[in-house]
Amino acid sequence: MGLIFLGHMSQAVRIGTLGLTPYQVFTMEELDEATNGFEDSNLVSDGPQGQFYKGWLQDGSTVMIRSLKLKQKLSPQSLTQYMDVISKLRHVNLVSILGHCIPSIQDNTSTNDTLFLVYESVSNGTLKSHLTEWRKREMLKWPQRVSAVIGVARGIQFLHTVTIPGIVGNDLGIENIMLDETLTAKISNYNLPMLSKNKNKNNKVGSESPFSTLEENDRGSIRSLEQGEKEDVHQLGLILLEIMTGKPPGSKHELEALKVELQDCLSDGPSKLREIIDPTIRGTFALDSLQTLVAVALNCVAKDHRERPSIDDVLWNLQYSVQVQDGWTSSDSLSFHGS
Repeated sequence: MGLIFLGHMSQAVRIGTLGLTPYQVFTMEELDEATNGFEDSNLVSDGPQGQFYKGWLQDGSTVMIRSLKLKQKLSPQSLTQYMDVISKLRHVNLVSILGHCIPSIQDNTSTNDTLFLVYESVSNGTLKSHLTEWRKREMLKWPQRVSAVIGVARGIQFLHTVTIPGIVGNDLGIENIMLDETLTAKISNYNLPMLSKNKNKNNKVGSESPFSTLEENDRGSIRSLEQGEKEDVHQLGLILLEIMTGKPPGSKHELEALKVELQDCLSDGPSKLREIIDPTIRGTFALDSLQTLVAVALNCVAKDHRERPSIDDVLWNLQYSVQVQDGWTSSDSLSFHGS
């Protein structure tokens, strides 16, 4: 079983990693103190993704501590190298990993098969809650919604490039996108890197999780890697549709109906589009900005994954939409104003 390699990030992607709290290795004593001995009252969730505990560090900051079971066949050297990769999963648009603790390495024993990951805690709610709770809805006008989606796109771009192969096939449901106090979007439920493994009978290099609690798959194969990347793009498209309409796309049948409706709106002009768009954002967007994102969303949710754009293309169009919006905001002539 081999290791995943660190990728070569562009300068634009690397910028998102600047200014973050230094990564650290925690002791079990520190985690025990943070969780009051992993008290049941601090257990937030317990499922296939591991156990999550709420904790408080000595500096007063709140964290989430994730407990994962390791596979026995992972050597200490491989585990140490793997944790070096984990330590790079830090970006302004991710709920970043602040550090880890491997009890067996600290105790010089091979009996403990548990790994603890310490994540930052984001307590301002989800992007979903900001679209559905009326007090929060007023905070998210069109510019703030586009900014949040750009944050998600940058987080995806980072995940796709931080390692080779990239971290793909992430759970990017809108309820997994957190917003901090500055309304910066942070992806909370992204996958952890996989370890490469020997070629299978089809002569493809596969990959597997080093954790016994997480499902294995073949994300290491070129075909599944591309599909995983485009699945992430598809989920981003669903988020785009929801920030525009204020409603979840619904079932596959409802999604297809919405796609047809939006495609017609691009041809028929702004009056029809106004009927579909979330009333909360009427009067806060430039028509060209909105139409650009409608087109981007439709491309992202194309049925055939090969027809979906790359995350780089999506990000370029999102940033273009912001430029159009900024020009509209600073102009006296409003291209479109709903009431």
